[in-house]
Parts: sequence; structure tokens; C-alpha cells
Amino acid sequence: MLEHGPVPHWMLVARQQREQRAREAREADASARAEPEPVLPRGRHRAPRRWWGWPATAISSTLFLGLITLETVGRNLTHAIGILA
Repeated sequence: MLEHGPVPHWMLVARQQREQRAREAREADASARAEPEPVLPRGRHRAPRRWWGWPATAISSTLFLGLITLETVGRNLTHAIGILA
């Protein structure tokens, strides 16, 4: 300090921040060592897939109902017009 004068304020702030980060890292490391990692259950590592059976059943039922309706209307319409199918 005698050679260069007083230390600028930003250097003091930078030193305090470094010391604070080092202190927080030590505390985090100590707490990580104190708490053991939770034991995860063994087994499937993926989430179960969503069951798509209900939507597939609904779509196929709707299509089947539409086919039956179309067939019934077509049969009655051609009979009324006089076209034999």
C-alpha cells in the first residue's frame, strides 16, 4: 500500500465475493457429504406408456357405426329410387 496507494474499492468487493462463493461451496460440499443420496427403487427406468386402447376403440367404433349407417341409407335410397344394388 505504501508503494501503490490504497486498494480500489472494486478490488475489495471482488475479494469479498470470491470469499463468499468459496464459503458457500464449502458449506454445500459439507451438506452433500452429510446427507446420503436417496436410494431409488430398482425396476423400470421408463415411465409407463399411456394406454391408447380407449381412443383406438372409440375411433374404430365410430367408423364402424358410420359404415353401417352408410350401408343402411344406401340400401334404402337405392330401393326407393328403383335402382337395385
